[in-house]
Amino acid sequence: MTQTIETSDYFDNNKIAVAAVREFCDAPRPSKSDMTRLVDLVLPLLPTISDDSRREIASMLAISELAPKPLLLALCDFPVAICSPILTRSHLLSAAELLAILSQRDIEHARAIARRTRLETPVVNALRHMENEGIDRALDLRQRLDNAMPREQAESFEKFRNDLRGDIASQAQPVIDVSMEQIIEAAHDPNPRVLHTAVADALAITMVSAEGLCSNPTSRNLIYMLRFVGASPEDGLKVFAALSPDLAADPAVADRFSTVFNEITTEQAVHKVWSWRSDDLLALAREALSANDPGESHRDHADMSGTSFMKVA
Repeated sequence: MTQTIETSDYFDNNKIAVAAVREFCDAPRPSKSDMTRLVDLVLPLLPTISDDSRREIASMLAISELAPKPLLLALCDFPVAICSPILTRSHLLSAAELLAILSQRDIEHARAIARRTRLETPVVNALRHMENEGIDRALDLRQRLDNAMPREQAESFEKFRNDLRGDIASQAQPVIDVSMEQIIEAAHDPNPRVLHTAVADALAITMVSAEGLCSNPTSRNLIYMLRFVGASPEDGLKVFAALSPDLAADPAVADRFSTVFNEITTEQAVHKVWSWRSDDLLALAREALSANDPGESHRDHADMSGTSFMKVA
């Protein structure tokens, strides 16, 4: 009987914590009292809820401009598979807080921090001092992204492509460790930002591009993404069904999805993801160059105008 009660409380805590954070993030202008109430409610629940719920909460708070600092820092004490959205995206963590995390946590946390934009010099120096090849690569990639020029971007991607010497399929793996189970759950989440964050982290593309990718489930781009992260045809169909349940219920559409999924190769998926990253770098460079011109706006990043898989070639 006691076990039944504990199990019930466990699932209730998951629902309570996730719902509270979602309501806070969806509010147009949460007040300081709202922030205090959220901390008082969710902070004691963090040790009692599942990793999936913690990851979902971290994904929502990572892109909130008013996320309570105590919750952000508490989540950063968990493994990087949970807190990576905060470490890589939250603008609310200060340099001092990032340095504290580096001193207290493991290399995986440091690698996630190295992917942040516009890192301050003391944080960069601390990361370089670790003398870790993975961290150095992440810092170099982020520096190119922050300060890239179009020609440099094109040359860097071509050099990377040539250096692989044909072993392109080996590059088909998420940048941040996101399992297919997590992507499927994110696709079912009523808050689309959860899926956008998971896809952006896995593919190392911008949130703008991840939103464009996920907004059209009939595009072949969705299949390229699924191929890149190692989805099986069954897993891919689950994601498609979560995003477009009415279409997926049609056997003919489901069969067409599976057919195209099997036609697209891993190498094609890698090339496609590389092109999205390159497009993102170009767009970010254009934004940097036109930062002083308020008349210029470049909201679109990667080209997500792929053809529909429902079209028979």
